[in-house]
Amino acid sequence: MTSGSLDQHLMQEDAQKFMGAFLAEHKKWLQRKPGGQQCDLSRLDLQNINLTNALLTRAILVGIQLQNATLEGADLSESDMFGAKLQGANLKRAKLKRTILRGVNLKNADLSHADLEDADFRGGLVLGESPDQSLGMEQSDLSECLMDFARGQRAKFSNVDLSGASLREANLKGAELFGSDLSNVDLTGANLEDADLSDTRLTNAKLERTILKGARLANSMISEDALARAEFDSDALGEINNPELSIDLDTTGDFKSLPPELRTALAQHFEWLQSNGVRGSRAIIKSMSLRKLKLRRQNLTGVALYSCDLSDADLSFANLVLADLEKCNLMNANLAGALMFGTSFKGAFMSGADLSNAHVGAMPIFGADGKRTGKVRKTDMSTANLNNVTFEGVDMDGIVK
Repeated sequence: MTSGSLDQHLMQEDAQKFMGAFLAEHKKWLQRKPGGQQCDLSRLDLQNINLTNALLTRAILVGIQLQNATLEGADLSESDMFGAKLQGANLKRAKLKRTILRGVNLKNADLSHADLEDADFRGGLVLGESPDQSLGMEQSDLSECLMDFARGQRAKFSNVDLSGASLREANLKGAELFGSDLSNVDLTGANLEDADLSDTRLTNAKLERTILKGARLANSMISEDALARAEFDSDALGEINNPELSIDLDTTGDFKSLPPELRTALAQHFEWLQSNGVRGSRAIIKSMSLRKLKLRRQNLTGVALYSCDLSDADLSFANLVLADLEKCNLMNANLAGALMFGTSFKGAFMSGADLSNAHVGAMPIFGADGKRTGKVRKTDMSTANLNNVTFEGVDMDGIVK
């Protein structure tokens, strides 16, 4: 039996019946017994299915639809669940250790007491059906999910929506959370020792007894009143921004100071991001003078600013994931703390730019069918002029030079 024999249009009760055979074959595969086969349920619609205590270690579950499914106690360790739809799913006590969860939707899901150690919740790059089609960005949505008592040591949550989530007593020691939305999150009693919380939004977060010792809080948006309830290092206060001084263009729509063409393009771009490409359009700007532009902290995921003049621009702590800034003039630009996974600076003039503590690295590429292509897109600075660029705190292994 192969995964293809499970028709996507089977009635729910038939899907439940067939799953028993798939799980039996997968168990044999894990045990290296004759007749075993790795379970591949990619893109199947298994909403509301009951997979309590199912053994799905190292299964291929790319783009699977498991909305409102019951996966309590299931072992999904080291599985590939890129782009999985798990809204409202029951994952209590599930094992997701080292699981790929990039671009996943877990809105309103229950992950209480789950093992999320070393799990990867970051976004991913999806190619279009044709070469000239815009690239898509799958961003993980964990908003309003329940993660109380979860174990997420060293888990990767960078640039993830965790707004309104509950992580009471969760262990997130050493977790990567930079650039994430943690507004209205409940971190009561959580352990975030040595976690990276730089450039996060912690507006109205509950931090009663939260352990923040050794955590990075540079330019995070958090009130001193909330922080006073947590356990933190005294020098952390100097790293934190006053949230009242930050204005988000994508939420206020205040574009009056921007060039009209850019203002319109960004408005359409934000709609494109929020609707997953259904509405709006990707911002593509060419050869525009944007000198001294101020876009600090803005979500510019996937924008294209080809050959634009961004000299002396402030793009600090901006989200530039998968953005194209090829052949741009970035002389003396401020890119400190920016998220630049898969960002292209090919042929850019970056003399004197400040990239201190910027986050760089590779973004995996998936095909239009949701399957891995085996390729990655790194932060690309090939043929760029890098004279006097400040790289303090940057992982240089994540850059193509």
